[in-house]
Amino acid sequence: MAKKKKKKIKFTNLFLLIVLLYILVQVVIWTIGYFTKTMVLEEENIDLQIKKKAIVVMDETIIKANEDGIIKYNVEDGEKIKNDKSLFTISQSGQNEEISQKIDDLKNEINDLEKSKNSMNSNIILNKKEELKILENQKQKYYTENISPTSGIVSFEYDNDYEKVKLDKLDDINSNILDSLENNFIKINSNSHKVSSSEVALRIINPNETYICIFQDKDKNHFKEAQDLKIISNGQAIKAKIDKIYEKKDEDVIVIKIMEQNMSIYNTRVQEFDIIYKNIKGFKIPVESVVEKNNKLGVYVINEENSIPEFVSLGKNYYKDAKYYYVDYNKNKDENKLNLYDRILLYPNFINKNIKVSRWH
Repeated sequence: MAKKKKKKIKFTNLFLLIVLLYILVQVVIWTIGYFTKTMVLEEENIDLQIKKKAIVVMDETIIKANEDGIIKYNVEDGEKIKNDKSLFTISQSGQNEEISQKIDDLKNEINDLEKSKNSMNSNIILNKKEELKILENQKQKYYTENISPTSGIVSFEYDNDYEKVKLDKLDDINSNILDSLENNFIKINSNSHKVSSSEVALRIINPNETYICIFQDKDKNHFKEAQDLKIISNGQAIKAKIDKIYEKKDEDVIVIKIMEQNMSIYNTRVQEFDIIYKNIKGFKIPVESVVEKNNKLGVYVINEENSIPEFVSLGKNYYKDAKYYYVDYNKNKDENKLNLYDRILLYPNFINKNIKVSRWH
């Protein structure tokens, strides 16, 4: 009898232990499900973009001094000019300074004589004015004016790499050239100063013929000719359009035309740009929320009828960067995939994707 009682007690204790363990497991599961983080899919206006290092290629004209002397500019940095505009004058320093001083002195004399209002001074004044005219003609011999050969934007910066990347050789550009280029732009003094013959005086950029060249792997397909883009330069979005795609053996060279005036681009040879290549309306899903199942990428959507997470594919129309998957809702909705206001597991794992998720977070 004693042995039977001991067996009965052991069985009862074991049963109670199993019940307690079951209750404990259910409490743990409920707690995990209750506090599992989820997010609701909402339609967003999404700019899809990539970061690319690019070469800036421009229709640019380098204007050089044609003689030694003192240069004086008639244009300002960033000024939009037409051809035949007077860019600067150069005067031969020694002779011109001496003649200029004589002209200034003579003008002061004439001014004093005219103020005196003495009729006796009239002939003197006429002689002085004739002398002034002769001096001014002499000054012209030591003074040259430089006229712009083209229309465009004035820049007081230039680099020595402009010969390496010319518009008429766009089809020769490749990614190897990137390593040989630098942003070594030289600033030009825009105040009056001494110059030597053949010294660079300024640069003129044609704003209608400014491009950036980027390089794309053969297996990528972000771009097509005539596609509208936006280029981010120094925080500013600039309108652009794909002008040409050169298909090379190992890469594609994408030539992008800049459609708006921007001085920061004109004074750049190599730069990393954020390029907005597409705008979609869709879902922005953290990469941590996406898992692979049966060779498909997807998320776990909470079935609101039974609170059980169910795997749903992202579909075919999605894009990815380092932080997010971007699902084109308008293209995918016909495939009966993800839906607006679906609630998904934010951080799916072995436990939470197999239990009821009861609370909205």
